[in-house]
Amino acid sequence: MLKKIEQEFNRFKKKIFHYDPKDKQLEEIRYELENVPYEIYDKTINDGFSVQLPKIKSKEETLDRIINDHCSLSRFGDGEFACMNLSRISYHDPSEDLAERLKEVLSSDLSNLLIGLPDCFGSLDCYEPHTRKFWRKYMSKKRQMTYSFLDMNRVYYNAFINRYYFNFNKSDEHYQRCCTYVQRLKEIWKNRDVVLFESQEVRLGMTNDLLDGAKSISRIVFCPAKNAFDKYDQILSSFDEVDSDVLILAALGPTATVLAYDLCKKGFQAVDIGQISEEYECFLRKETSVERKRLGRKSQMKYASNPDDPEYKKQIIRKIV
Repeated sequence: MLKKIEQEFNRFKKKIFHYDPKDKQLEEIRYELENVPYEIYDKTINDGFSVQLPKIKSKEETLDRIINDHCSLSRFGDGEFACMNLSRISYHDPSEDLAERLKEVLSSDLSNLLIGLPDCFGSLDCYEPHTRKFWRKYMSKKRQMTYSFLDMNRVYYNAFINRYYFNFNKSDEHYQRCCTYVQRLKEIWKNRDVVLFESQEVRLGMTNDLLDGAKSISRIVFCPAKNAFDKYDQILSSFDEVDSDVLILAALGPTATVLAYDLCKKGFQAVDIGQISEEYECFLRKETSVERKRLGRKSQMKYASNPDDPEYKKQIIRKIV
């Protein structure tokens, strides 16, 4: 009888929180309430509380390890955890092979590979409202699934090294902190020969001066961006003739997460860098969430360069189609 009552109650909750658009505000309140213990705990650090938070280093500490110790980085976010759970994401269909490889990377223990997580499991005060809403909803629905893949005794690093401006509360102080952060970020590739691995839509650094400090830039381009892991053997072998002294910057979703791990084992320094050029453009233009919302799905393509740019085409050393 009690089980029947619980089922009916859950069905009633779904009607309230999921099916009627006019109740969206109630849904957001629900997510906020469910996430409150984790946010409060992160701010008070009270050992008497029965909540768990992953141990995640700051963006600055993560940069220090990458720059000073030449560490590689594999980043995990909501997309990677969805893939491990065999869920579909916008740029990759469910794949058991990809899921198993991501689990392998996440549980690996290479001394020169950092595993990055989003710093969103506890307090969200530093983030702008849209970002807070996203992570409260995600944690309310997916926290236990995400925790099932994590080792709570392990120290992780920060997946948001490439997300330092847009998702945070905007102020003059924040912008000045970003100015300092960007200068430190650029030291990753300063005076280094860089090979970028990216999809044909990304074209990192072609519309700004983000990579100007690099000694040289070459590109391995994947076409198209969707379901990249289906051609992973071809992707990995494309680095066979690349000098291991170069810095690899990879930007291709979960495939880049696995690639950074495999290249690290081969002796490369490989950083899963994500859409860092887009973030840099937002920072330079002091873009707001209102402007981003107006653009909708086109926002990721807003700052892409012309694919026929002679300089871009000259940098391409290999295409994977």
